Amino acid sequence: MPRVLNHPVKAACLACRASKTRCDGQQPCKPCSERSRGCFYRPSRRGGPRRSTKNDKEIQRMSVPRSSISSSHASISGTAVDTLEHLHASRPRELVPVQETDPSFRHIIGLLTPFSGEQNLSVDPGLLWDPEDTRQPSEIESPLLRTYASEEDIANAYYIYIHPYLSLLPPPVAPQYEDRPRIFQPPPAEAGTVDRSCLPYWPTTSLGLALSAILSLIPHPQDPEPSGECHVWLRRSYARLFAQAALSSAEKEIDDILIHSNPTSRSTMDHGHIHPDVPFLLHPILALVSLSIYEYCQCGNVSRMRTRANQAVTTAMDLTLHNLDSTAPEASRRAWWSAVSILYHTSVVQISSPIVTAKDPRITTPYPAFGTAINGPESWLLLLRAQEAYLSVSDALGSLGLVNKAPTQYTDLRDQIRQLDSHILSLAIECEFFMGLTPDNNAEGLAAQGMGLIAYLLAHSARLRLHRFRAFKDIPLFAEKHCDLTAINDKAPYPEASPNFESVFPFTEQQSSITCLKSALAVARAFRNLPRPQPYGPAGGSGKPNPPTPETLAHSPSIPASVISVKFSGALPYFKCTAMQACYSLAMLLHRIRAAMTSDRLSVCYPLMNNPEPATEVQDARRLMEELRHGIECLKHSMEMDMGYEGIAAMCRGLNAVYLSIFPS
Repeated sequence: MPRVLNHPVKAACLACRASKTRCDGQQPCKPCSERSRGCFYRPSRRGGPRRSTKNDKEIQRMSVPRSSISSSHASISGTAVDTLEHLHASRPRELVPVQETDPSFRHIIGLLTPFSGEQNLSVDPGLLWDPEDTRQPSEIESPLLRTYASEEDIANAYYIYIHPYLSLLPPPVAPQYEDRPRIFQPPPAEAGTVDRSCLPYWPTTSLGLALSAILSLIPHPQDPEPSGECHVWLRRSYARLFAQAALSSAEKEIDDILIHSNPTSRSTMDHGHIHPDVPFLLHPILALVSLSIYEYCQCGNVSRMRTRANQAVTTAMDLTLHNLDSTAPEASRRAWWSAVSILYHTSVVQISSPIVTAKDPRITTPYPAFGTAINGPESWLLLLRAQEAYLSVSDALGSLGLVNKAPTQYTDLRDQIRQLDSHILSLAIECEFFMGLTPDNNAEGLAAQGMGLIAYLLAHSARLRLHRFRAFKDIPLFAEKHCDLTAINDKAPYPEASPNFESVFPFTEQQSSITCLKSALAVARAFRNLPRPQPYGPAGGSGKPNPPTPETLAHSPSIPASVISVKFSGALPYFKCTAMQACYSLAMLLHRIRAAMTSDRLSVCYPLMNNPEPATEVQDARRLMEELRHGIECLKHSMEMDMGYEGIAAMCRGLNAVYLSIFPS
């Protein structure tokens, strides 16, 4: 009987090559099917048919450089250099100039092609882990994932990274301790596999899963290259796994509560809670609020953000959380008003009307309160008022035909806009209380200050939006669409004001420019004062995180001081559109002053410089330009610290491209 020869397949999958398992070349192959792992292929650099020597030079000449591989994923790296390499790789190698391209050209490339949009989850893991890497395992900087080992550790991380910016939960009942993230490091043999069974712990409720989706996006302090393509992919993939599981779990919990009027699993109610004062019926509502933030900050998907927020509010109303009296527990108050707040925020971002407003007569639930955390105005109320003011600005601009709406002829619109501007200014002055405040160093004190400053940011951002068109005619600056700013690449026509816009709008171009200058600089100052996460415990009343001490590291031996990085802050940056609005105004003012200096017409900018004398106009102009640059750099730095969230990273890349075009040196 003739012997059957099993010829090797032309290409083995990456997982089989890494684990040295015989692959049958199918899709998926048998070993991957048996192990329930992802099966991906990439042609090997070894083996295959022998090439003749006479063709070697021609093949080498026509081969595509490695930059084409990285540029195919320029949406992840997002740098101008990667985009430039893509342009080079699209041509034969000999056509690429030998000399390095002019750096200013790279800045133009970055300005025209910053990445925007939802991130891709189907990245070829062969680009992430190379099974043919000849380095020793200890030399390979494998990606790390932040995970937690219990509900208690998840709750503690929530109070560090989320609570100061949106207080979903009541005050903690147990003392806070330093952050205790576990390291999850997938082995190369499991390249491309995203499986809950690989993780050291899986949360038991929708709220725990939703919080884990957000927390897993924060790079682990030991991660050697948190912005690397492989590292970003790992965080993105597991965050999506948590988010999908949280949504599925929330829907099941809602069915158990609303349909059966009694959760099917009593054991779920009795253990695994994030907070002992938060009943089980609030978990799916808070999970949907968290998922709404996740969709915006990570995916940049405003539509899904709004869907999750709407579902959270309607579920809360089904449970009558909107119709509680003064005896309502703090957990129920925060669940309801946090859902309304995020609903308002989706309307602010999407420029649309919310499905319910705080003035709805059906709503009787009292506002949450931070109590004695700060002896000043209530942050919750200020935040909601700032969001309402922002929505009022959208209505006013819509009446002028500037917000996807036909202009309306109102005889009193001029007075309405003037009154709205005065109201926003009064609100901003009231929020000024939180600027430079040193609160008691506890979860509630930091949350009161953080949410008060977010209200301050939104108030000034609303004022910027009200005056921006009058000051700058909404000339596009960013290449891609970010927030409500007109994009260079936007196919839709630029908004056009009603014919009588200048006669209706109660402020001149000069007055609106001065207002934009003041509010944009106020936003930059506020970002410097925002509280930062304190992963290493209390800050001793300074309001800023202490560096880890030897005692802290002794309790956290997995976080040696030599690898601690503060590049990414881990803050919850759902309000970063305020930074983009401010950067736009500062950059436009800077262009205006530069043009005035070039044309020797600085007198037109005298109002911006507080009416200087002609003899000192150049000195005053340079001082103002330096202040504008400092404000842009402050906002840019704040944006870079939150680039762990890919939706924010897309904004940051657009901002960096504009910055490099303004300051190429």
